[in-house]
This record gives sequence, C-alpha cells and structure tokens, in this order.
Amino acid sequence: MAIAVSADPIITTASILGVYNLWIVADPIEVSLSLYSTRSQYPPAAINPALDQEFDCNADSDNPDIPEVVVGITGTWFNICIIADPIEVITSLSGDYIEGVLVSASPITVETSFGDADIVLEAVKSNWIKWSGIGDLDFTISRDNVAGERPLDWRGWVYQIKKLGDRVVVYGENGVSIIKPSGKYYGLETIYRLGLKGKSAVTGDNYTHYFINTKGELYSLAEILQKLDYSEYLAAMSNPVMSHDVENELIYICDGSLGYVYSPKDKSLGSGPVNITGVSSQGGTLYVVAPAAVTIPDFEICTDIYDFRTRKNKNIYSIEVGTDLTETLEAAIDYRIDKAVSFVTTDWHTVDSRGMAFIPVMAQEVRVRVRSTVYEYFEVDSIIINGEVCSH
Repeated sequence: MAIAVSADPIITTASILGVYNLWIVADPIEVSLSLYSTRSQYPPAAINPALDQEFDCNADSDNPDIPEVVVGITGTWFNICIIADPIEVITSLSGDYIEGVLVSASPITVETSFGDADIVLEAVKSNWIKWSGIGDLDFTISRDNVAGERPLDWRGWVYQIKKLGDRVVVYGENGVSIIKPSGKYYGLETIYRLGLKGKSAVTGDNYTHYFINTKGELYSLAEILQKLDYSEYLAAMSNPVMSHDVENELIYICDGSLGYVYSPKDKSLGSGPVNITGVSSQGGTLYVVAPAAVTIPDFEICTDIYDFRTRKNKNIYSIEVGTDLTETLEAAIDYRIDKAVSFVTTDWHTVDSRGMAFIPVMAQEVRVRVRSTVYEYFEVDSIIINGEVCSH
C-alpha cells in the first residue's frame, strides 16, 4: 500500500513598525502538527513491500512537504532586546497504526534575516534584573563593567520596576525587593515575600507606592511598608489594574468586572468604575484611558469596624450624617455579635433633612454604610452613631 503524507507550510507572523526602544517577552509558542493517512480499501489488502515509499523530513532535505514554522518581526529596529520562551513543536499521527511507519523528532533551526544582527539564545532568567550604562540604552555588559545584571532572591517573574526616592523597587510574582546603587552594582533588600496579584497591581509616584498582594491585601510603601488591607473587597478581583490620579489624589483599582477607588488622603475605599486602565494630567487637563465608556457607579462608602473600645454588646438607635448633599442620601449598618462570623447588613434607610436615619440594631461591632444614587459632588463631614453600651 502506498502512503502519501504532506503538510502545507505553517506561517506565524507578527509585525511591529517604528520600534525605537523595545523589550519583548514572549510566552511559549506551541505549534501542533497532525499528519493524516487513508486506506485504499477496507479491509486493507496485504502490504506489498514493492509499493513502500520513503521520504526524508530532516532539515537538509529538499522535500517541499516539510512542515515549516516561521516567526517574523518586521520594522525599523533600534536598541532591541527580544526575550522569547522556547518554541515547542509537537507532531503526531492520526488514524490506525500501520506497521513500518517510523516517527522521530527533527531538529529546529533558528535563522535571522536582520542582516548583521545577532541572535542570542540563553536560558530564561525570569527573576533577573539588568541595568545599562549611564545614559545608554544598551544593556550589554562591556569592559567598563557599568552595565550589569543580578538575580532576585525570590522565584518567579519580575512584574514592574518603579523608582521610589533614591531607591528602585522591584515588584514581582513572589516578592517585593528594594535595590540601591552601590558603586557599579546594586545592593538587594527584600522587604516582602508575597508577590503581586497581577502584573499591573502596583502604582504610585516617586514618594509613595501602592500594591495589592496575592491575598488581595492593599499595601503602601514609602519610608516604611504599611498594610492597608481591604482584602474583603479586593480579594475577589481577578487581575487588577491600578492607576494613580495625581490631580485628585485617588487610586483607581479595576479588573473589568469590579472597580474601587482608594483615597490616600482620607484612607477610605469606595466603589468606582470597573474599566479604567490609566489616568494622567497634562497641561491642566485630566485624561482617563479605558477600553470602553466609563460608567460612574452609585456613590457608596463604608466605615471601618467600630466596637467603641469595649467588647460588650451595644444598642444602636440612629446615626447622624453631616454633609452638604441636596439630594436623597441613604444609610445602613453592618453588624455582628461574634467577631468570628460575617457581618449582616440592615435595609437601607433614608437620611432625613436633619441628617438622621433611625436604624435600631444590637451588635458587638458595627460599620456604617452611606450611599447616594444621584450624581452630585458633596463631602461627608461627620458620621455620629447614637446608642448605648449594654451592662452585660
């Protein structure tokens, strides 16, 4: 029986035009090739050795049916460093097994059409950082030994590198480290052993950074590392993107489904748009980047947990909200008697013209919620909880 096997060339291309300073980090490229065979009749006739055919799939072969995988990048190149994980090619045969067919692996050849450009293949260094010579975009280590590289003392990918005062902070998959220049080299001090919740789960300026760890806890880093938490909200986010609004002193935290706004000034977290990916102020104009229209959710805030410095139960009668809001405001109370159980939220109650809402509950710990369904700028000056501590 004669067997004919052929596969058309498989070409994968990527085009990038006008590149001036680029790092490309590519995840593994997996290419699966399947060869299919057919029988001339059923049931098959006895094999006739005189009809056997052979062909060579080695790289040196002139056979036009050799499967080919081409990865190409075109454009103008200046100071380019491309880091690519291994390209994995998997071949398989589908159909009934036929005795005498030999399947073996063939070598993969990497070629360049960049003229005099060189291709450097080396092991992946996911937790390494590099620095260039002063005023140079080339990270190649030369004889002056100014450019260099070093590994971090935690495993996993480096997500972001941000300047903080006279230091540089490296945020990654499994840790946060500070590196400071020491002569021609950089000293390493790892300050946190949990990684970030995502590649964009960090933001900030030259004075303060904010990041979310893998447990969904919010941290700030300035002179010291401070835990802000809010994990009861942020832990549900899948891949948060943090954006710093310098003009209004706000931190936007979005993942496409959930959105929050943190105020470093007031140390408060509230609901916010779900799809903001960048905020910047240029020439007095505030620019907001998002993949679709930005929708402002209803205003809602929630206070921290209060036990009034006693673990006895409390009878809450009402709350008073001091604000200049002209539209309707609503309030509710989260309460619990046991610190080991979840909070229960009351129904929403309208805040009257005096700023009061009557919400009777008995609890050991409480949180106050306030919301408005009408878009209006206002400030909450005070929240007073009226009640009494039980004697037992």
